[in-house]
Amino acid sequence: MPSATKRRRASGDGDNRHDDLPTVKIRVAESKTGENPVVVAFPCGVPESASAKSANSKPTLKFVWQQLNENSKSGRRVVGFDRNCLYSAQANGLGYDDRQTKLVVGVYHKKRNTLTLHEAASRGTVFTLQQSVPSYMEQNEQTETGKGGNEEIKPNVYEDFGSSKKRRVLKSQAANRVDIDNVVGAGDGSAMVHQMMKGQGMSESNRMAIEEDRRTDSTQKSASEKALEDARLQILPTYDEHAVKPDKVYDAKKIAGNKAWKRVFDKVFACLHKENPTDAIVESIFERDWQAFVLQFVKEVDTQADNAAYRITCAILINWMIKFYRINNKRRSIEGVDETRSTYFGMPSEVAARCFELFTTPVSHPEKSGKAHFAMTKTKNDKMITHILLMYMMSQGPSMKIPRINPIAESLGIPAGQCSTLLRYAGCRVMKVGNDASASLKTPLEFPTMGRRMPPNNKR
Repeated sequence: MPSATKRRRASGDGDNRHDDLPTVKIRVAESKTGENPVVVAFPCGVPESASAKSANSKPTLKFVWQQLNENSKSGRRVVGFDRNCLYSAQANGLGYDDRQTKLVVGVYHKKRNTLTLHEAASRGTVFTLQQSVPSYMEQNEQTETGKGGNEEIKPNVYEDFGSSKKRRVLKSQAANRVDIDNVVGAGDGSAMVHQMMKGQGMSESNRMAIEEDRRTDSTQKSASEKALEDARLQILPTYDEHAVKPDKVYDAKKIAGNKAWKRVFDKVFACLHKENPTDAIVESIFERDWQAFVLQFVKEVDTQADNAAYRITCAILINWMIKFYRINNKRRSIEGVDETRSTYFGMPSEVAARCFELFTTPVSHPEKSGKAHFAMTKTKNDKMITHILLMYMMSQGPSMKIPRINPIAESLGIPAGQCSTLLRYAGCRVMKVGNDASASLKTPLEFPTMGRRMPPNNKR
């Protein structure tokens, strides 16, 4: 009687298990001398400097390579160096040894399900690195060739009076001692490394990598600076730290979002083409919904100016954001906006949806309670106030200056000092003007350091 396995094979069941296996397409990339990956091996073990200690750190071991001969594309010398050690190897390529195989590097593309094979540099060569310690060798050279002193006498004493074992050790050290600077270079004083740094005999990719590493080292941030930056990102909108002009640091359109900005801007643009544009804009919103300082600002904007639509759009968005804040900032639970309706408590639903996205935290989901509910935490509270203040600053145009802080603080129902603290946290300068204060943003952008006052952190 046939076995169960044979019966399954006869019926075809034994082959079905392979039907669900993924099919990987393999292709071989074109071999390019300057772009092939350089593969190295560490016979004594991978050094600590070759791997990043954390996700945000970078390996400190750096590599450069140089062609051995201008007429040979395969032969090359590879040099790696960190703070303490030097690693070097050279190879002439497949045509100069007895290897029958080539090493290739496979790159798997998960989405496309393809495996691309790249031939390793120098015709599939693995560079076996030899490790040396330049500072140790320099110290040994000084000990041997220096004049006077107890340290310099020791080798000669062992040579004359030491045991045969010690003499063999000294002889071996002398035979293995190499002037690294004359061979492949070591340390900052190496002619070889200096030559490579200048770009002589170096590929363009190596030159760019070294320049990038130099820039990274010069701009590397400390742990405290990185922690402060992460904290700022919890409150501030996206910013360009290297902006040349103050009005390019923050972007009002990114704060509002595309949908909310378009709805308000289109309405403002249409009003500006009417016979009395200012009156049309004022009448487009119920009188009770206007914040006093925003209404005054809109009336003062020159509607014939090129940036009138931008400035008024910012002002109206501020008006709706303040209304959202006053309605919800003290609620324990806020019911989400119904986006099928055009308004939310009189404001455009697109603006309300953006406020929920940026300034609230979900506390329940529709699947559990039927409706989504949100809460405005202390951090989200500070975040919304900061966004409103910066949006008001951007509504002033390229000057990026808030002439008076008190009116906006009164509309928000918070102390003016809290507004001043948050503005300083956003990189602004606050100046006392009588019983009021003004704020401005200058470039280059400077954020407060650890020693300065941070945003209020009182609990509600």
